[in-house]
Amino acid sequence: MRTSAEIYHRVRWDPRFDPARFVLGIGQRGAAPQRMPLPSFVPGGDIPWHRILFVEADGELLWDRATGVDRIDTSDAGRTRGARLLRPPFFTPRTPFGWDPAPGWRPAGDVPRPAAGAAGLRVLTWNTLWDRYDSDRIETARRRPLLLASLAEADADVIALQEVEAGLLTLLMQAQWVRAGYTLGTDPGGEDVPDSGLLLLSRLPVREAGWHALGRHKAVTAVTVDTGTGPLVVATTHLSSDHSDRGAALRRVQLDRLAEGLGGVAGELVVVGDFNDGGAAPATRLGLRDVWTEVHGPGDRTPTFDPGGNPLAAVSSLSGRAARLDRILLRPGRLHAAGARLRGDTPTADGLYVSDHYGVTADLRTGAAEPADAPAARTAKAPGPVSAPVSGPAPVPGPGGAAAAGEDEHARALAVVRRISGALGDGVVHLAGSRRMGCALAGADVDLVAALPGGVDPAGVRARVTAALSDATRTRQVTGARVPGLRLRTGGLDVDLAVVATGALDPAEAVARRAELGGAAATALSAVSDAEAVRAAVGDRHAAVARLAARVKAWAAARGLDAAPFGGLPGLAWSVLAARTVREAGAAAGDAAEPDSLRGFFGTWAAWDWRSPVGLAAAGPQAPSPVVVLTPTDPVRSCTGHVTAGFRDLLAEECYRAWTVLEHAAETGTDPWPALLSPPSLHRRHAAWAVLTVAPGRAGEFDETLGRVRGRLHALVAALGDAGAADAHAWPRPFETGPASARFAIGLGRTPPDAAGVAAVAAGWCRGLRGVDVTWAEHGAVPALR
Repeated sequence: MRTSAEIYHRVRWDPRFDPARFVLGIGQRGAAPQRMPLPSFVPGGDIPWHRILFVEADGELLWDRATGVDRIDTSDAGRTRGARLLRPPFFTPRTPFGWDPAPGWRPAGDVPRPAAGAAGLRVLTWNTLWDRYDSDRIETARRRPLLLASLAEADADVIALQEVEAGLLTLLMQAQWVRAGYTLGTDPGGEDVPDSGLLLLSRLPVREAGWHALGRHKAVTAVTVDTGTGPLVVATTHLSSDHSDRGAALRRVQLDRLAEGLGGVAGELVVVGDFNDGGAAPATRLGLRDVWTEVHGPGDRTPTFDPGGNPLAAVSSLSGRAARLDRILLRPGRLHAAGARLRGDTPTADGLYVSDHYGVTADLRTGAAEPADAPAARTAKAPGPVSAPVSGPAPVPGPGGAAAAGEDEHARALAVVRRISGALGDGVVHLAGSRRMGCALAGADVDLVAALPGGVDPAGVRARVTAALSDATRTRQVTGARVPGLRLRTGGLDVDLAVVATGALDPAEAVARRAELGGAAATALSAVSDAEAVRAAVGDRHAAVARLAARVKAWAAARGLDAAPFGGLPGLAWSVLAARTVREAGAAAGDAAEPDSLRGFFGTWAAWDWRSPVGLAAAGPQAPSPVVVLTPTDPVRSCTGHVTAGFRDLLAEECYRAWTVLEHAAETGTDPWPALLSPPSLHRRHAAWAVLTVAPGRAGEFDETLGRVRGRLHALVAALGDAGAADAHAWPRPFETGPASARFAIGLGRTPPDAAGVAAVAAGWCRGLRGVDVTWAEHGAVPALR
């Protein structure tokens, strides 16, 4: 019998199962088990695994702790009925809810709904104006009944609402027309609506629902509905306004994440909502066409937010400008717009409007040609098969320190993903690592994982990529990794591309079903799922984690603790440590001032007993390795197996030093960053050095040789430790470089081996590495390292 955790992850990540149709029975002391939709369960959250008593799907018991029932592989219950369009890792499944007169609102399951006719359907979007601001000036109690009446009158097949709060949600759930005809796109008792204010209602059959957080209180929620001509995905969002700090920059990042995430959605797509942007950016950045423009022409500037005409809009407006903020956007395909109109643009007799925004409805039809007055339809290209949810830059203060990747670099990284995706058009290209998690430092590698159908011809992949990237330089095949890959430089960025062959498996399902592809492929693909798991583990505090991780990585780079090939901690490990810090400190840590958050990080890990593994799930037994930081998703493994006991002690020492710096800064009111980002006094730590020189001599060999050296460097540090340098530390950046050469310094600690001892280690380690040697150097022969 499998564990509850194994059953949960099987359902969550295997596309053959529909998580929305599964229910968990949660044990409660002195009461009957609580029934919870599986997508609402949070691994590592408040409910431990042992409290899951049973698992049901479609009303059938599939797993039961008490009786030993485990039928998930032998039953058809909970199986996906058709291809899932809202796929992980971008979308987290949600359970649609429908009204049943006996139990009330319940998981929708097979609640019958008529599909739209072949002629088309109507979609409505409306920002409803919540009551959390200026409540004494916006007449909420009078407006809400007007809103419900207008929504019922609109006769829309899919309704997308923004700024929904508890009072409005209750009225909607009580409305007879909603109960009789509509399915809600999420659990009305869950956290989605309170967190983001987003709600989808559909009177068409809902196949699946999904959710993706775009930041603090910002998200996209989507449903796949059945229409007379096939499935249709309708997604709604509400992007940051100019009331937010750096609102325009936040919107650009949110639109980029939407473009990449929705690019993985096949077929017909409608995206609606309040984009808080009166220009063309929402349509052009998403590669969609604007329904209003398609119907009314490019010269029409009809606003949906008009402070000059609507007093409710005047209350919250910063600029007083009217703009069309609310959009219905359509992917070029079978559907086209047959009509579009406003709702709520006429006040009552006493001058009251329904909301500060006007609603927008669109009638969509199939079969007609694209109108000539829709330039977006002619110029915009739907995003290709790319998976790259990334967050915006998290600035790192401090003079001379490593900065977070800025918006220009962020855009260039996304452009690289798109170009390589175009070159490998028959596969799916995933952005991984720190750029996916939103904590990349300036100049960080663009880590990609490509899932390609059938087998993989590395030479063919290289030819296709280089043909598409005419500016690529320093291109080389990587053969020593777990799966084949490429290293190259393009757009001013270094790119690390791993390539996974998926055989007969659909590449779009490769991440979710990676275990079926074997150990090496599963490990490569877990770089994608690991990044998503870090985001999911902290929920709406991800932005705080990304900021903390970026700042910690800047500190680690300044102190020489960052590069895994040189014996340091990899980026994933720093992110896991940051996520644990914020999550375990509670919600207050997410909003804490930067020094407080950093003090919590360094205080925690300076005092940590590193014999205990660190992960995002429950801790395991003590580990034999000096430092064990576990990857968040299967195959779960240590990402710090290369770390030596000497580096563990150095890590604890450096964390303690950073904590004291922050404590002193808090007491004196001074800026801690100059001290945090100062280089260490390595000549006080090391009495001698091993100097590693890479100079192969032949043109074109340097990058390949350097790559091989990096892959074997941790073995050199370990061998030097065995020779007596227990506190050896390899500085991760060269202290001297030439056109085709580099020299690195490895500190040999306080009691270093002599020249003969280093030569003995070098003789074995350098074998097979042309133009590479390791020599002993005295204390003053190496300059200050930065």
